[in-house]
Amino acid sequence: MPQYELLARPDTIAEFVAGCRGEARVAVDLEADSLHSYREQICLVQLSSATRTAIADPLAGPGVLAGLAPLLADAAVQKVFHGGDYDVRLLKREGVVVRNLFDTMIAAQLAGRERFGLAALLEAEFGVVLDKRFQRADWSRRPLDAAMLDYAANDTAHLLALADRLGAELERIGRLAWAQEEFGLLELAEPSPPKKPWCLDLKGAGRLAPRQLARLQTLLDLRDELARSSNRPPFKVLGNEVLLAWAAQPPADRRAVAATTGANRPLLERIAGQVLEALARAEAVPDEQCPRPELVRRVPPTPAENRRLARLKAARAEASATLRIEAGLLVNGATLERLARQEPDAAIAALPDALKRWQREAVGDVLRHALAQ
Repeated sequence: MPQYELLARPDTIAEFVAGCRGEARVAVDLEADSLHSYREQICLVQLSSATRTAIADPLAGPGVLAGLAPLLADAAVQKVFHGGDYDVRLLKREGVVVRNLFDTMIAAQLAGRERFGLAALLEAEFGVVLDKRFQRADWSRRPLDAAMLDYAANDTAHLLALADRLGAELERIGRLAWAQEEFGLLELAEPSPPKKPWCLDLKGAGRLAPRQLARLQTLLDLRDELARSSNRPPFKVLGNEVLLAWAAQPPADRRAVAATTGANRPLLERIAGQVLEALARAEAVPDEQCPRPELVRRVPPTPAENRRLARLKAARAEASATLRIEAGLLVNGATLERLARQEPDAAIAALPDALKRWQREAVGDVLRHALAQ
């Protein structure tokens, strides 16, 4: 297990950050509590330089993340993440920007690795076997036990060495610039804006009639309110299947609510009145205001467009096998469909803007040839 230090005070954060300012790189990882709270929060920040590993505790006070912010924003120090999209967005939501980023998952994908999870890469490269016991742990609880802290520290302890190997491999095969373009785009990732629950976003809602959708919407609003007040994820308050069942066939009284399977009986007894009130509000919604799926008329592709799409997919599949890069990463299916819908000359003209720079280098010619046939 790596040796690590715990950082919970502004002075210890400042000392660690000052030490990292002389380093070329620092590995970074976060632990959050998205499975255990209504609005996820950053619970730990793990950092490893060439000589030190530290675990910072943002829950110890507001100064912790603020103290780390200058280091994460310092373009002179490269930050190494693995699968950093979620981390970058979560940090940015808290006002912390990450600059000069290297992502070992992206690097592994572009190097042609079939298995690019951190555990698989560390085992393949260094024989390190990561403990997976705490992947779904509640990182907001305090105090954290030693085993959880060991687990957290291990996530960054080997990242710099992994980045060395993957970076050298990408440079050797001429794909380092490809990865750098992706790293730059990752730095621009933005957190998703808060979104209220919407009945038609729920899987299975499409089979419901408008009145049933109105019931589902009021039930979703109630679940969201209960989740917020108890600081729990909505799915841990009431499951989707329970809400769908109530929307399709509303319970008649408190006893029927409490007898619902698939939910906690004491909770159902406690909220039965609120459930019935929500369903009553749904019945009062005028018919014309009940939610309805938007009907989008999709013009079916012509035979010529289908042939173009088949040629584009075949060209992508061949390039994927040659480069050993997953086909959807080379170019996604939606882009191929948009190109196939255009006349060949127009699609060829649109190709440069439809692809990233590295994608143009990797598959631009083969796609252009497929369109020109």
